[in-house]
Amino acid sequence: MPSLRTIVKKIRRFGYEAGPVERRAESDDVFFVRDAPHSIVRPQATYSPWLADPEFLETYRAISEGPEPHTLVDRFRCYELWQLAGRPIAGDVLEIGVWRGGTGCLMAKKVKSVAPDRTVFLCDTFAGVVGVTDKDPSYSDGEHADTSQQIVTALAAQLDLKNVRVLPGIFPQETGAIIRERQFCLVHIDVDVYQSAKDCFEWALPRLSVGGAIVFDDYGFERCGGVTQMVNELDHRSRSIAVIHNLNGHAVVIKFRSIDACLVSSCP
Repeated sequence: MPSLRTIVKKIRRFGYEAGPVERRAESDDVFFVRDAPHSIVRPQATYSPWLADPEFLETYRAISEGPEPHTLVDRFRCYELWQLAGRPIAGDVLEIGVWRGGTGCLMAKKVKSVAPDRTVFLCDTFAGVVGVTDKDPSYSDGEHADTSQQIVTALAAQLDLKNVRVLPGIFPQETGAIIRERQFCLVHIDVDVYQSAKDCFEWALPRLSVGGAIVFDDYGFERCGGVTQMVNELDHRSRSIAVIHNLNGHAVVIKFRSIDACLVSSCP
């Protein structure tokens, strides 16, 4: 039987949400979740460059198909990660919130073809979501625990990836020190809740290369209102970073200049 996360993610593919979310309807098309406006977003653009990328399509099939997929992140967000992982920016790749390893191994596959000397670090508790607060009323600690380190390493082996290193534990509290001297070109944060996203971002931004990107998954989804709030609290007037809301469900932060320290409320 498919897990709850599997069912929820499949529903998300069609633009809907599942879970204990309180809505306030404004009209047939617009509703509010904790005062944040929502509507079903269906961009009209038709250009689909992933269809002309056979390596991406093969890798995406490997991580998304089968009775127990390794990811249910849609191809639009996966292709964005694929593209970002291939940019000529110095540094390793970091993913926090790995689940069954799909998006992490997808990025590692791209990195292998363009910069095989780089490492893709995959960080997860393998015990579910942590750090739930009152900003995340749709979540409880321990959700999405239907995974293991062995599942991720098996996928990496299946895809012949030797550039992956798995770090089990709470990030950054338990595993951040292991890689604190590293520099990163791409950081993918898929932790679902406010405080965990904030902790990961504040740790990662000073270690992000100039020109590098931090990507927040699930930005703008109903159940992940805490992540949306956290990203919206960033200083959008900052000359050091640009915060982009991609309609595919990502928020992307691009770093323009060196930052020694940065708080969510006061990026220099």
